[in-house]
Amino acid sequence: AATTEPMPEYVTLTGTLRGNQESDVAADASGKVVQTLVERGQPVKRGQVLVTLDARGAVLGASAAEAQSKVAQSQFEEAQRECARVKNLLETKAISQAEYDRLLADCTAKQWSASAAQAQSQNAVKLLGDTRVRAPFDGVVGERFVDVGQYVGPTTKVVSVYEANPLRLELTVPEADLALVKMDMHVSFSVAAFADDKFEGVVKFISPNVREATRDLVLEAIVPNEAGKLKPGMFAVAKVALGEQPRPVVPNEALEKDETGARVFVVVSGQIQERVVQLGSTKGDKTAILSGVQPGENVVLAPTPEVHDGAKVQ
Repeated sequence: AATTEPMPEYVTLTGTLRGNQESDVAADASGKVVQTLVERGQPVKRGQVLVTLDARGAVLGASAAEAQSKVAQSQFEEAQRECARVKNLLETKAISQAEYDRLLADCTAKQWSASAAQAQSQNAVKLLGDTRVRAPFDGVVGERFVDVGQYVGPTTKVVSVYEANPLRLELTVPEADLALVKMDMHVSFSVAAFADDKFEGVVKFISPNVREATRDLVLEAIVPNEAGKLKPGMFAVAKVALGEQPRPVVPNEALEKDETGARVFVVVSGQIQERVVQLGSTKGDKTAILSGVQPGENVVLAPTPEVHDGAKVQ
């Protein structure tokens, strides 16, 4: 007999795997590429040098800026000493207040000039450091966009880097199903490359708005990827668990499945009725029936070829 039992409920969604962090690393400097140190698929650590640019111009610029900073600092120190002398002269009435104010303003101007020169020197040192393009986080190189001899600018993409463990599964939820989606929901999904494997994740990020053009909501599940089977960009078909609901259930051995669907054979008044059923989730050795069978109806277990629609049974 078909019975009623609490069975897990799912909503089926489609989505795409993304790196937990993804970055097209920009050069942030201008110059000719003199060395490329990574290749596609290579793991990298945060701070590891990816590409080296010609640093000769940056070295000269840093040296010139440092020298200019020292000149400005020397002029400021001399102005400070001069201001200390004229202050004594002012106190003894040897110079006027107007003369003292002029010298004090000159001293202040030299102080700010020294500060500006020091900032320029620090910026020149930064530009020198930017000739060595580094990885922003631990990850895997997706693609290298430049080769030795190529001239790049500050916005030129040089390398793409992905954080491959964990990944993010980006799913789109139709507007009609928004009420079913909650934080920390369990997600089970499969990908075409590993059709027999099931992968797991947990919903951690939900967009606050529905996209007007497509009338759907984007959510993201965090997916462990220690084995490295999953790759960013893979298409995934996911089932999001919504909890359990009471459903009519039948033993799995009562189901007959083929490419056209699923069927069960129900005994009604001593006669067999073949019914096409809509299947729900499976738990253990039982499957939920969404339509086609009512609780209490008797179904045939392990039907043989003699079992067919209209056959008499006792």
